[in-house]
Amino acid sequence: MDILSDIKVLEVANSLSGAFCAKLLADQGANTVKVEPPGWGDPARREPPFINGVPDPEGSTIFLAFNTNKRGITLDIEQPMGRELLLRLVADADVLIESYPPGHLESLGLGYQVLRETNPGLVVSSITYFGQTGPYRDYRGGDLVVQALGGFLHAVTGSADLPPMGTALEQMEITAARNGAIAIMAALLHRQQSGEGQHIDLSTMEAAVSTPSGLIHPYSFTGRSPKRGGSDGNVMDGMHLSTKDGEVTLTTAGTGGRPMEAWSEFLEEPRLLDPKFATRQGRMENWEELHSLVAPTLARWNNLDLMRETMARGLVIGLVQNPQQVVDSPHLAERAYFVEIDHPEAGSLKYPSPGFLMDGVNSMKGSKAAPTLGEHNSEIIGGELGLSAEELGLLRASQVI
Repeated sequence: MDILSDIKVLEVANSLSGAFCAKLLADQGANTVKVEPPGWGDPARREPPFINGVPDPEGSTIFLAFNTNKRGITLDIEQPMGRELLLRLVADADVLIESYPPGHLESLGLGYQVLRETNPGLVVSSITYFGQTGPYRDYRGGDLVVQALGGFLHAVTGSADLPPMGTALEQMEITAARNGAIAIMAALLHRQQSGEGQHIDLSTMEAAVSTPSGLIHPYSFTGRSPKRGGSDGNVMDGMHLSTKDGEVTLTTAGTGGRPMEAWSEFLEEPRLLDPKFATRQGRMENWEELHSLVAPTLARWNNLDLMRETMARGLVIGLVQNPQQVVDSPHLAERAYFVEIDHPEAGSLKYPSPGFLMDGVNSMKGSKAAPTLGEHNSEIIGGELGLSAEELGLLRASQVI
């Protein structure tokens, strides 16, 4: 389903947030061209883990995951000819996603005003860690840096009696990318009415702070500062408990306001009805005794059986599945969630879908793998921009492409 097939996107990002933002649009059919520096390419190409465990710019699992449904070219925009070719691509584009440090494109003569003059309807999304303005604008950053400055390390992750612990898997980069995709779609809708493009100044730090996570909003609303360790000692709402083949998190959701009665009945443990466990505070104060009553019974269950039995009664649990269990999930299989995509060098790869269906259709079906470095140079720079084979050869010789 190509709902964005009439939208042309240029990605000149070299960052995970920029790549994922462009992927979100590409996966919905946007004609997306990824522009990489010649020779080296996107830094993600050299990030492990690699297919077969061997470092390979075409085998980085991170690059392969973040770049589906794009065509790829190489272009050195530090050279005058590279900049000229980029502006020729810009003239026919709807969206440009970039993640250079503030002021860098201006120094190359590719600032927003130049881009706007080239294409007044262009939507430019500039993704940086701290934004285009402000005292932090020139600071270098990273996912963990943003987590720290955005407050996550203070209160969201880790235990109360231990140092802060970061959230893995580049979650702030992904949050910024999703915000960017939403902002781009809003700007495109605005363009339909006004005919004018916009410059989106997207800060990864601000994207993190804006997320209603029980962190900033409670403080800005009430002045109370949350602390780390919300699940420490919370046997019934947050603690991971062992089962026969994994772990599970119990919750008081779905119990109709009678959490201990409901769980006492299911676990066949009448001692859970002791009044000292009746309130959240009482359960926290007596968590070790509560744990000793709950844990042995859970340890006799298999994960999936436990989930089926509890969910059938309206109880809510968090089953901790490993990656193999997720990939083999019968529920996801029934919904045809995963799709197989062939890559010319990495082989057949199983990809997760976007997480929604459109009229029952999985938009990732028929998707294309991430491009190899410079894979579409001839198709785009030669065919679409009209350069001859001889001109392409000269560009390669001078390392413009």
